Amino acid sequence: MKKNSLIILAVFLTVSALTGCAGRNSSSEPNNVTDQRGEPAINQTTTPTSGTSRPTVSSNASAAYEKLIAYKTENYSGQSVADFNAALASTPDELAEFLAAEADVINVISPDDENYDFFTTTMTFSANELYCEHMGEEFTFSIALSKQSRLCDYLDEDGEPVYEFNCFVEANVVYSINFPKLVTVAERDKMLLTFKEEMQNYLNSLSETEITDGNIREILTDKSTELANRLSTPNMQLSSCEIYLIEINDVSV
Repeated sequence: MKKNSLIILAVFLTVSALTGCAGRNSSSEPNNVTDQRGEPAINQTTTPTSGTSRPTVSSNASAAYEKLIAYKTENYSGQSVADFNAALASTPDELAEFLAAEADVINVISPDDENYDFFTTTMTFSANELYCEHMGEEFTFSIALSKQSRLCDYLDEDGEPVYEFNCFVEANVVYSINFPKLVTVAERDKMLLTFKEEMQNYLNSLSETEITDGNIREILTDKSTELANRLSTPNMQLSSCEIYLIEINDVSV
């Protein structure tokens, strides 16, 4: 099963293929995308080419931000997943444009941005679902967990805290939305985020000895099965984690 980052990489490849169709419909139209946002995280410069003004990557991201933030309506979280996703992209051409715009924004958005959670949670989940539907694949939610303890009294070369004990876990969770008309965007987001949060809390609760001396893969898989069973509903179901990376470092050993 692919990890989420591989899905995003595949998105770029898919966009290239899909935009072949879109390009035939729009290649004769001038590119009038301009930047309308004053966020410092998104540059607003343009580069003249052959007497015309063409947007740079940064201004593309800014235009994409303005296009996608329009979907953050007052009641967007109360919409059904079916309606919200259909509004984002209902054709292959729209899907190509949406995936490209979402990627542009995700590449530059700052955690300080007031819409950070909307883009990195709601829009990312929907982008993955639309892509997987197009490719005929299962919906996959990727999670990264970590436990760090025994803080050192020095920083690394980047000025970040250093811990003597580190445990990093990456996993995929397959989920299905059986009745997308009956699941709201808020319900979907909450279920996936709750699963990730509770898995992180559980890893935090384990002692270093439990992590190093026990079968941590089996321990976490069992917990994920319990969580999936508890959080799932008839309308939306979660599967247990498929853990593809466990890295444990103990500098004191």
